[in-house]
Amino acid sequence: MLPRYLYLISSAFALIYLARFDHYGVYVAISLFWIVSAFYKPLTLPAIWSVVIFMLIFALIRIANIGINGFSSSYYFFILLGEILIILIGIRLTK
Repeated sequence: MLPRYLYLISSAFALIYLARFDHYGVYVAISLFWIVSAFYKPLTLPAIWSVVIFMLIFALIRIANIGINGFSSSYYFFILLGEILIILIGIRLTK
C-alpha cells in the first residue's frame, strides 16, 4: 500500500508544481483526485491508471513533437524519460 500511496502523492505534487496553480484548474483537480485516492482505497487503482494514461498521453505528444521538430533540447528528452518511467512504475503498481 505504501508504494501506491507514495506514487499517487508524488505524482499529484509533481503535476501541481508543473501547473503552478496557474490557469490549469483541470490539472489541479486531477491532482486533488490523486491525493484523495491515496487515502481512499476503492479509488486507488483507478487513480493509478489515470496517472498512467495521463503520462502516456503526455509522452505521446512529446514523441510526436520530437518527431516533427527534432530534439530542441536535452531537457525535453529527460522529461520524456521521466514520463516513461512513471508509466512503467504505474503499470507495475497495478499488478
